[in-house]
Amino acid sequence: MHMRLVQVEVRTGALTNLCDHYSRHVIPALQQTKGCRYAGLLQSAHHPERCISLTLWDSPEDAHAYESGGAYRQLLDETRPYLSESSEYKMQLSQDLTLEYVPVAQEPVVKDYPITARSEMTSSGQPAGNAMWLRIVSLKVLPGKLDEYTRLYAKHSIPALRNVRGCRYVYLLESGDESHEVLSVTSWESKQDAEAYEKSGLFERLLELQKHTLSGLYQWKKSLGKEQASHSATSEDVMVEHYTVLTGQNFK
Repeated sequence: MHMRLVQVEVRTGALTNLCDHYSRHVIPALQQTKGCRYAGLLQSAHHPERCISLTLWDSPEDAHAYESGGAYRQLLDETRPYLSESSEYKMQLSQDLTLEYVPVAQEPVVKDYPITARSEMTSSGQPAGNAMWLRIVSLKVLPGKLDEYTRLYAKHSIPALRNVRGCRYVYLLESGDESHEVLSVTSWESKQDAEAYEKSGLFERLLELQKHTLSGLYQWKKSLGKEQASHSATSEDVMVEHYTVLTGQNFK
């Protein structure tokens, strides 16, 4: 499977109209698109004016055919009235290790990720329709350690998350470039369920099992006391973002 993320900035006061447009036009169009299995519109919890269109595909070839065949361009043009004039942003790590949104000329940045590990929480492998909260964790893996990290994630993280209340699905995404970045994407029935998971300490325990595969800077920070680590931000820290699922639908 393959995940595609398109990030935009919404015009002030246009979020409700964008959500309605996405439900009435974008989702039906994607439902008729070969290989598309899910489409959802997400709103950033930390930057409410920023949204992501998340789609799941049977293969990268299907996703690329959708983009190159003109359907993506048509849907984007129809959506532009709801986007700010400077709506093209990409998400990246800044020098002080915080997530930042950098303007990009003309087009929203599209990120494609092969799915290297996933849960089977639904019989079809699709995200559950009633998931309302998304959590994206960005990590940097040491060169040559991606296969081991993926194995550990499949062995420990997925089984553990299957038993956590409110967790609907889990995906591990590989960047496919030289950044050695991976994304852990989990979907939840509510914000409260995701917060309870974070407060339980399970997230930290799972990271402890994987830490020898993560970047040297991350391991150095873990060797510091909590107070020192909090004042030592690096570009390779584990980053966590949260999103509200405004609307979404499974296909097939």
